[in-house]
Amino acid sequence: MKAETSLCASFAYSASQRLKVLTPIPLRRRERRGDAEKTVELFRLTLLALLIFSSFSVAQSQTAPTRIYRGAIGDKHIEMRLNISGAQVDGTYLYDQFKQDIKLEGTYDSKGELSLSEGAGKKKTGKFVCKAEPEAPDTDLECEWSRVDGTGKRMVYLVEQWIQFKSGTELIPKVILDQKTKAFASIPQLKAPLMTDAMNGFNRLIESQLQAAIKAFQPESVANSSFDTNYNVLLCNDEIVSVEMVEYLDVGGAHPNSRFWTVSYNLKTNKPLSLNDVFREGDEYNTVIAGFVAKDINRRAEQMDRQEARRNNRQPEKRDEPVMSADQLPEMATWGVSAKGFVVYFDFPHVMAVFDKTIVPWGLLTRYLRADGVVPLVK
Repeated sequence: MKAETSLCASFAYSASQRLKVLTPIPLRRRERRGDAEKTVELFRLTLLALLIFSSFSVAQSQTAPTRIYRGAIGDKHIEMRLNISGAQVDGTYLYDQFKQDIKLEGTYDSKGELSLSEGAGKKKTGKFVCKAEPEAPDTDLECEWSRVDGTGKRMVYLVEQWIQFKSGTELIPKVILDQKTKAFASIPQLKAPLMTDAMNGFNRLIESQLQAAIKAFQPESVANSSFDTNYNVLLCNDEIVSVEMVEYLDVGGAHPNSRFWTVSYNLKTNKPLSLNDVFREGDEYNTVIAGFVAKDINRRAEQMDRQEARRNNRQPEKRDEPVMSADQLPEMATWGVSAKGFVVYFDFPHVMAVFDKTIVPWGLLTRYLRADGVVPLVK
């Protein structure tokens, strides 16, 4: 598939391929350019690298002290806002469907453990105990929620949201419940005092993608099935919105299924982002992406093996072959952009689904990025 394939085309749906992307972007290899061409471009690429890294430094310095997280308690989607000042923490969280802030206060210790009590004054209604998960690409805080007396425990996985508006624009959750199938979803919607055509365009696009997924969801028995979709904000500022949708399906089969789909939108041009907005002409970047993804999957697999061995009080077993090689990778299902890097997604079989998402650092892709493209806007 050519690099100019648009993001909209990447989300066409088919009844014969339920909830699968019809137009993935292939990861294929091409010959390396000659040494002369590399030399000519060295100065230009160095300037681009400096621009990218300085943009990220500015982004971090301008980020508001309030950290925003999304996740779920049971089957209820939540959004949490925390203000961390030294060891003291305060903030709120809300359930998407109820939209009522619940007060939080607590502490953050030197080991990275976060302890929060919910409720105002003496009327405490619950508590969170969280720890950081720096190695997981799809989790930032792993928490346990319970009532004040310790009962009703639920695991909560929270993901930090990268929202960096300078204007009065907000990104708020909208809850959608399909009465026929009982499909439940939260989608992000832009809200501003003065809505632009691009803002409305993003809102319509992401809701239409969700409705297409719900339409493709045709369970034999509604009572024995479920459809749940939540979202995470990879990047959101006054120029770009890039979000991932996390879709969970259970139609009563041997095991439930999950998948990612994304929407990335340019709020200046009022168009979905394409790979041409990110990368220069050609597809050499695919080789770099494939190599990093395969290496990262193997690293994470080894880490999981070591953790499993510790839990069972044994030595980890050495694998005869790697879990994944670059040549074994399937086609990308979709992609997004974040401050951390280029986010790629795959549709692996159920037993490999934990590796569906990988973040490729921008530094590895510098030479392939467009100097006038979308990456300098990640600021």
